[in-house]
Amino acid sequence: MKKIDEYLNSLYKNDKSKEVKELKEELRGHLQTSANDFIAKGYLEEEAQIEAINQFDDGTEMLKDLHKALNESKKDNEKLNKRFINIFRNIFVVSLILGLATMVYGNKLIAKIEYIPDRLGGEVYKIEHEKNINKPETYKDQIEKLLKDKEFKYVRYFEIITDPDKKPVYSYSDNSNQSHYLVTRGDNIGVPNKNGKWGSYEVRLDYSSVSRVRSIFNGISYVAVISLVVYIVLLVRFKIKFKKHLIYKQA
Repeated sequence: MKKIDEYLNSLYKNDKSKEVKELKEELRGHLQTSANDFIAKGYLEEEAQIEAINQFDDGTEMLKDLHKALNESKKDNEKLNKRFINIFRNIFVVSLILGLATMVYGNKLIAKIEYIPDRLGGEVYKIEHEKNINKPETYKDQIEKLLKDKEFKYVRYFEIITDPDKKPVYSYSDNSNQSHYLVTRGDNIGVPNKNGKWGSYEVRLDYSSVSRVRSIFNGISYVAVISLVVYIVLLVRFKIKFKKHLIYKQA
C-alpha cells in the first residue's frame, strides 16, 4: 500500500503525537478497505489506492477540523495535567506547613509537661526544709491545691517516699490514671538511709495528648510524602511529554 502510506505520511508532518498516530492508523484501515473495493471492481492495485485517496481527499476540510479538535483536546489534557500537578503540589505545601506547626506545638507541649516534675520537686524541697515531710497533714492541702492548678492538669499520680522500705508518706492519684498513656518521672530526696537507699518523689504524667499530636504529625507526614512523590512523578511525566512535543515541532 505504497500510495496510501505516502499520502498518510504527508498529513500532519510536524505532529507526531499519539493522537495523530492513532488517527493515521484508522485512516490507513479505511483507505485500505476502500482500495480493496476498487480492486474488486477491476482496478489495478496502484490505481485503486489513488482512487481511494482521491475519494477520501474530498473530506480534507473534515480532516482539518478533526486535527483542530485533536489539538484542542491535547491542550485540554495539558491543562488537566497541570491542574493535577498543582493540586498535589499544594497538598504537599499545606502538609509541610501543618507538619511544622504540629511539630512545634508538640515540642512545646512536651517541654510544658516535662517542666512539671521539676516544679513539684521544688515544692518537695521546700516542704523538706520548712515542714515535717513525714507528717503529710502539715502540707497535704498545700500540695493538693497546687495540683488543682491547670499547670498541673497532666499529673495523674504523685507520691513522696522518705523510706524506700516503707509505704509513701504522701500520695495523690486521680481516678483516670488507668486510662491514659503515662510516663514516670522523679528524683531522690533527703539523704540515704543506713542501707544506702534514698527517699524520693515520683510523678506520673499523662502523655496521651503528646501521643495524639505525634499520631497527627505522622499522618500529615505520610500525606506530605505521598503527595510529593505523586507531584514529582506527574511533573517528570509532563516535562518528558512536553520535551518530546517540542522535538517533534522542531523536526
